[in-house]
Amino acid sequence: MRKIRSERPVGDYDPESCAVWRDRIADALESLSNVLLYDEDRRKAVAESIAARDEAANIRAEMNKPT
Repeated sequence: MRKIRSERPVGDYDPESCAVWRDRIADALESLSNVLLYDEDRRKAVAESIAARDEAANIRAEMNKPT
């Protein structure tokens, strides 16, 4: 998780790279949710994963809007 977080796009980046990064965060959170000990922690990881995927989808939708 730390490695993926450290790969966050910074500076001048294209929106797709940010969306891809958010998808990778979501994948990591989903994997993490499978090994966490406490139900509350698992639920939080899943919720954060869903939020990250939603953010990636929103970024892509914004990119695909007609100008």
